[in-house]
Amino acid sequence: RAAMGGHDAARHNLGAWEWKHNSNYNRAKKHFMIAARAGYDNSLKMIRDMFTAGHVTKEEYEKTLRAHKDSQDEMQSDWRDTAVDVYLKNHSSL
Repeated sequence: RAAMGGHDAARHNLGAWEWKHNSNYNRAKKHFMIAARAGYDNSLKMIRDMFTAGHVTKEEYEKTLRAHKDSQDEMQSDWRDTAVDVYLKNHSSL
């Protein structure tokens, strides 16, 4: 349910399960690609490894890399960076 609801780590875990327990590389690839395109770094690493092993095409890998970067760029903002700086300044004992 969490994976279907957009939880990237859950989607990644489904991919890992398919890879390890079912040796279903195509299904694992789909789960990893969805999570990686949403910005989940661990899934991008798995896609890279699958590309190296020949389970992912160059085109699939490139599309996933672009989508991952776009997702990461969307999450970045000056406001967010400022908020983190203010938080760390006010909680410097952490």
